[in-house]
Amino acid sequence: MSLTVDRPLGLSELLAETIRLYGQRFGAAVGIGIPIGGAFLATLVAPTAVDVVIIALAFTGSYAAAARVAAGDPLAEAWAQTGLRLPTLLVLALVVAVPFALAVTQLYLFLLAVAWLGLMGFSIPVAMLEQDPEAKTWFDRLGYTLFRSVSLARAEYLHAMGISAALVIVYVVLGIVLAATLVGFADNGRAVAVAIAQVILAPLFFLGLSVLYFEQKVRALSSRPAKPPT
Repeated sequence: MSLTVDRPLGLSELLAETIRLYGQRFGAAVGIGIPIGGAFLATLVAPTAVDVVIIALAFTGSYAAAARVAAGDPLAEAWAQTGLRLPTLLVLALVVAVPFALAVTQLYLFLLAVAWLGLMGFSIPVAMLEQDPEAKTWFDRLGYTLFRSVSLARAEYLHAMGISAALVIVYVVLGIVLAATLVGFADNGRAVAVAIAQVILAPLFFLGLSVLYFEQKVRALSSRPAKPPT
């Protein structure tokens, strides 16, 4: 089942649509969250210097797969399409995910993190779901994804930034609550509890960003000036 957004959505409507999509595609959602949980466990044993790289790669891959799942793909197809676009996604991990991961871990940089995500984050679903008919080289396609992301953000940038901030806050707050609950359940260790929380909640975050992408496309179309009559 694919997502259909045919009008601009408010925050509550967008969250409701995200939860509905999460419930309908729960199996696929778990498949989106597993790399994030695995990345968290990997950061516990990896050198601190590479933690951001691990998180950025998992962020980009899960976001890319979530965009395809939201568009209606089965989970296996979503990850297959992600693999086909790996060169572009590796660059987008550097451009989008690394700055976001670095900034979001510092409270005083939170606004900068969500501002960057609201501006450049659309490039990942664009890479997964759109094609530029004029692009002849890989570099052309990469340039299109970045330009298109900025174009979509400009349709209603404060809205995109605000929704991104809300999704991050919901993710963090629910993650703390769920991890604390899981620590006391079946004697889970803290690391295991946090990893399980990531598997459950990360898909909600990435599907929410995917819904925002589709919704922002509607805003971009509605904001185009009407063509004068011929």
